[in-house]
Amino acid sequence: MNPIYEKLKLDRSIPVPLYYQIKTFICSHIQDGSLTDGEAVPTEEELCTLLDVSRPTVRQAFSELVHEGYLNRIRSKGTYITHPKINSDFIQKIQNYNQETKGLGLVPDTKVLSLRTLPAVEEVARQLSLSEKDPVICLERLRYADGKPMVYVKTFLPEALCSAVLTEDLEQNSLYETLEARLNIRIGHLTRQIQAALADEYLAKLLGVAKDSAILYIVTVAYTEEGIPFEYSLASYRGDTYRMSVELHRER
Repeated sequence: MNPIYEKLKLDRSIPVPLYYQIKTFICSHIQDGSLTDGEAVPTEEELCTLLDVSRPTVRQAFSELVHEGYLNRIRSKGTYITHPKINSDFIQKIQNYNQETKGLGLVPDTKVLSLRTLPAVEEVARQLSLSEKDPVICLERLRYADGKPMVYVKTFLPEALCSAVLTEDLEQNSLYETLEARLNIRIGHLTRQIQAALADEYLAKLLGVAKDSAILYIVTVAYTEEGIPFEYSLASYRGDTYRMSVELHRER
């Protein structure tokens, strides 16, 4: 148990509910960094004993913190510190990661894990309208926001169309901006599919989450203004951090 909880003293002489005092204490120490992402919180039983309160009191504090995004419950494993989810409109806008992240008031960063050429497997070839074993560029990146790993993305590009990216610094430069500036490739439209998934051991380590944590898995195919597919990307977003928003308007 983090010793910070020893400082939690409940004031029974004021009209503020005990559960709310617990909730406020935990929330304030998440915000000031005393309690960090991924850190386990004490069990309900431990806090009941420490604070001499009933289990429903602690449970209500935890429930509200989970609902507000400050705690994450993982079945059979425990309850962990997190932060409120980033409310992204990524699925309804054409923009690069840096634009998306800056638009949310966060500082983006990128680490290139791998950049290589390899023969296209069946699914990659189909999505990019290529023949199997045609050369494609495979780019693997880990994207950050405010220093925290958020997204792992694997991107495939036709080498014949996009070979210039092999010599670019894609940690400092946007892929989309590079393609437009160097190759005059402009996005005409794209398709995105979203599904729920679980983090395997490799992905969990990259994103700093527990194995089998929830992931938002997004498949993107981007097309040029001429309708030629030039990007096939597989992105894994942290499910404890991201939520996707869509705004719909009724037809008139």
